[in-house]
Amino acid sequence: MPSWVRGLLVHLALVAIALALGSGAGSFVHSSNGVAVWWPAVAVCVLALLAVPRRWYGWAVLSVAVWMFVANYLAGRTAAVAFGYGIANAVEAVIVARLLTRGRRRARLAQLRDMSLVLVASLAGAAAAAVIVGVTASMAGARFVEIAPTVLTSHASALLVIIPLGIAGTRSGVAVATWHRVVQVVLLVVVLALVVGPGKDLPITFLPMPMLIWAGFLFSTRFVAAELALVAIVVATATAQGEGPFSRITDPVASTISAQFFIVVYATTVLAFAVARDERVAVTMRLAKRDQVLRGGLIDAQVGLVVLEQVGPRDLRVVEANVRAAEMLAGEVVVTTDDAVDATDEAERRHLGLDESSPFVRAVLATLDSPLGEWFDEIDVAGFRRAEVFLTRVERSSGPAIVTAQLIDVTQRHLADAAMRRALADERDAAARLRDLGRQKDDFLSAVSHELRTPITSIVGYTELLVDDTDVDDEQRRYLDVVERNARRLGVLVEDLLELGASAGRHDAVTPAVTALDEVVRHTVEEHVPQASARGVRLVVGERTGLSAHVVRDDLTRILTNLVSNAVKFTPPDGTVTIGVEADGDAVVLRVSDTGPGIAPDELERVFERFYRSTTAEERQVPGVGLGLALVRNLVERNGGTIWLESDGEHGTDASVRLPRARASRT
Repeated sequence: MPSWVRGLLVHLALVAIALALGSGAGSFVHSSNGVAVWWPAVAVCVLALLAVPRRWYGWAVLSVAVWMFVANYLAGRTAAVAFGYGIANAVEAVIVARLLTRGRRRARLAQLRDMSLVLVASLAGAAAAAVIVGVTASMAGARFVEIAPTVLTSHASALLVIIPLGIAGTRSGVAVATWHRVVQVVLLVVVLALVVGPGKDLPITFLPMPMLIWAGFLFSTRFVAAELALVAIVVATATAQGEGPFSRITDPVASTISAQFFIVVYATTVLAFAVARDERVAVTMRLAKRDQVLRGGLIDAQVGLVVLEQVGPRDLRVVEANVRAAEMLAGEVVVTTDDAVDATDEAERRHLGLDESSPFVRAVLATLDSPLGEWFDEIDVAGFRRAEVFLTRVERSSGPAIVTAQLIDVTQRHLADAAMRRALADERDAAARLRDLGRQKDDFLSAVSHELRTPITSIVGYTELLVDDTDVDDEQRRYLDVVERNARRLGVLVEDLLELGASAGRHDAVTPAVTALDEVVRHTVEEHVPQASARGVRLVVGERTGLSAHVVRDDLTRILTNLVSNAVKFTPPDGTVTIGVEADGDAVVLRVSDTGPGIAPDELERVFERFYRSTTAEERQVPGVGLGLALVRNLVERNGGTIWLESDGEHGTDASVRLPRARASRT
């Protein structure tokens, strides 16, 4: 089954559950004031939004609003009130769902920071719903100050309990028998009956907590969330029916809010505990795998590795050593399968002999005597073989010092020196050939671009002649407009290629001069007014500053033209592009800001690469080949300036160019 079909079916099933919960919410409504103690329908709506792809969010939100209107209407509310409540539920679901998926593909509850995000999202969504519901209820004659706090707590508690059922993990890392789960659930039900059962009004609401902590130790976070949902349902139902310890509070609103706070505190505490357990288990498993990999690497490494522990001023024992080290040291180090660190029998702890005629022993003793605790040299090992030895002494605050040794067989190194020199010479020749090929590539690119410039100019010129001096009908004029527009785009691309190729190796040919920024900004904006008007984008220019920059005027024009053109292309209709200039010490800063979709933070540097296209440009099919910003950076740096972009990936982009300031010419 395709994923989108599965998501649609899950969404429909969840909104059906939300409809049933919302229309049958009478069991959660306090008998004395009609206020809902708990509102789980909205949490199910959040899960319904999370089930569909993001491209379907609009339809999914509309679906939630409609069905929540129906649910509230079936629950006995007037059409106007049901409409307001339906809007409140839809807005709340959107806020929570978007916050849970912000910066990630799907919502999850696997770490403590995920739990913090669930808490923040639940409070934000519940606050929005509280305001909308409070306003709607006040228009119907109720008091805002009585409705809003109750809605805030009832919705927040429902979100905190229900959402983890859909996004929490299903594994605990602990093998638990099925009967254990059954016994734990039965005991929890018994405890709930003692706390909130009919006629029970003793203040012993703390009793379910040990049962839930028990579950948090052994079972998955989703299982714990299910038990929390059970607790919430029982407490909300009992309080609404006037049973349990919270019913002892005479004020109905205070009784309702107290029950909701009970659910919120239990949910945050127990879920945080379960998530922390999951995180700890995950970290433990990663560390175990890393330890296994490291031990495997130590044993199978081609480098000889030895770890020694100092047991006396001139006495050491081997803690770890791989087979390669044993072969190279020829009996001076004995490899054992026993865990030398944890062994209790001193005889099983292999000692390093103190025969100072052994080069390796002398090297270890030199490391012990070294002020820096390091030693490096080549020694003879295993007869006529030779090895490089790296020794390091590590002092420990508790326990004896550790000496680590790395041995690398370099017997063939001297024989390989000549081959290495030949390889190095060949590499130099290859590098020279590659540089020559690079120059040839740049020359070819420049030559082809020059050759393309003339025919493109002819195409544009003759197209304009056909449009201006011949009698063409509307359809032919559209064809000619397409030819002219694409020829000009190709011309701009050729000019960019020429400029990039030229600036890569240019060291002269341009001389910066004092350039008035206000004039360049005004001319550039005038050139882009038709393009911006056609797209419905407003161009806003800051106040005249009289500032000047020490820069090549043509370079500055191309820099500003590219930045403004990019901003206009990425700004939606009714958006705004703002161009401003300001002083910054010995420099001036030129800023171009837009109200477009922005650039993802991890792409802000990559967009300056040649031919790189941002994700936003690809998704919105904005025309271009990815040369504009690469050209802009080359031009800015050639004039002694810097350029940077700022964006959060959602609310527009700010492009800033810092250039040397020409103080003498300031008016």
